[in-house]
Amino acid sequence: MAEAKLARWGQERRLEFIDFRLYWEGRVNRSDLIDFFGISVPQASLDLAKYQEIAPRNAIYDRNEKAYLAGENFSPVVTAHDANPYLNQLLALEWGVLQPNSAYVGWAPPVAAVQAPARKLDASDLRIVLTAIKSRRMIEITYQSMNQPAPTARTVSPHAIAFDGSRWHIRAYCHQRQDYRDFVFARILEITLGESSAIDPATDSVWQREIEAVIEPHPTLPPAHRRAVELDYGMTDGRLVLKTREALLLYVLRHMALLHEFDEPAWSNYLVLANRGALKPFFESHGFFGPETAKDQ
Repeated sequence: MAEAKLARWGQERRLEFIDFRLYWEGRVNRSDLIDFFGISVPQASLDLAKYQEIAPRNAIYDRNEKAYLAGENFSPVVTAHDANPYLNQLLALEWGVLQPNSAYVGWAPPVAAVQAPARKLDASDLRIVLTAIKSRRMIEITYQSMNQPAPTARTVSPHAIAFDGSRWHIRAYCHQRQDYRDFVFARILEITLGESSAIDPATDSVWQREIEAVIEPHPTLPPAHRRAVELDYGMTDGRLVLKTREALLLYVLRHMALLHEFDEPAWSNYLVLANRGALKPFFESHGFFGPETAKDQ
């Protein structure tokens, strides 16, 4: 039973590969499947036949090219009709995160990308944090806070990790502060696995709740500029609604260059936070009224 399930999963991956190559590169042949998956010639032929059975008009065999070409009215049947997976693979290849033999992309256009400075994240530290989260244990850390001149010892109970757009951090209960905080991985100088924790992650209400930030083009922009901004951000009816965990709202606004005093009409990047009045109580109640007051240790 397990072997049959694995075989079906394997063919599903290969059908996905065929769909991807036909959609983005317009062609695929048996050699592509053989080289990428390490399968036999008969198996590659069976996979291509199965794909034609599922989508007979998507793949047309060209004897001159000795390859299957995408049909004129090609429509993906296994992969999503979405540009992001393709572009994400291009970025991963450009940055060396993904090796060519692990990417569905065969031919690739010239690519260049702006890459932020790499943030330090020690693999052994991450393993300890993952173990602590999985087994509900505390960790003992020596941490360099933005608010203290020297590193301090902390006992924390981690329950999640999060990415704020430029760095990874740990979401954890700080036993010294008796509150949930964010601890940046790069600022951890020492870490050890501690004892079992009695902290229930469900009590981190700020992490559990979802909140919305409504983004609009700045109202003073000329119509052409407003339309350009709407297209840039994929807005619907002139607005973009970003849903996020309440604990990550500050990072979302910082990433969008929208973290400013709420009673001022300041704006940046042609955007404005349309529901800033509704969000003001959130910032005041949590002490997040500026970029230096977040509970980001």
